[in-house]
Amino acid sequence: MADQLYKREKERREKRKTAFLKERSEIWLFVCEGTKTEPNYLQSLIGYANQLSEESPIKAEIKGVGKNTESLINSVNNFFDCTDEFNAKKQGIPYSKVFVLFDKDSFEPKQFDNAIIMAENRGYIPIWSNECFELWYILHYDYYSSDNGRQSYFDRLSKLLKVKYDKAEDIFSIITTDKRLKQAIQYSRKLDCEFTCEKSPSKKVPCTQMFKLIEEIEKRLRIKLG
Repeated sequence: MADQLYKREKERREKRKTAFLKERSEIWLFVCEGTKTEPNYLQSLIGYANQLSEESPIKAEIKGVGKNTESLINSVNNFFDCTDEFNAKKQGIPYSKVFVLFDKDSFEPKQFDNAIIMAENRGYIPIWSNECFELWYILHYDYYSSDNGRQSYFDRLSKLLKVKYDKAEDIFSIITTDKRLKQAIQYSRKLDCEFTCEKSPSKKVPCTQMFKLIEEIEKRLRIKLG
């Protein structure tokens, strides 16, 4: 009798452990260079996509690390050290996917190109923007293909929003409609295609890989966002 009770309890523990491991392994980790712009947008985007799907929702952990290390924005190694640290806290249980989001404007060209290679070599998915993430916002309104420097994105966005752009705002709720999101996806793909002969991401400007994140979300949730 005691042996049977022990066996049943052991089986229950194994089932709980298996369920726990499965749940932990389904989480997506997002590590963002910034602390406001990307984390705020991602939180809203994933919530929006989950609502459109009948599949189990995407579970996401979103980390903005820009203020954790003073030299972070100048050091690729520091950025990935932070990413590795977050990843290691899973106690041996891997995340389903790990995305790293960073902008060209924070790195020198060679650093930027090396960061993308480093991410891929570590099994992370780089969602980079050149010059900055705000390009993705602009593409909701216009096809923007001019290389006029980082400040031009903020100026253009302020004009489109008809109010001074604020990184801390919930931009997703302001700019997102089904039509605009579809347009942003199409425009970001179009920009990427314009640089098919250019191998160095640092020279692909303006360009954003946000459409690749959208593709991952669509595949996981079996929906179409654009």
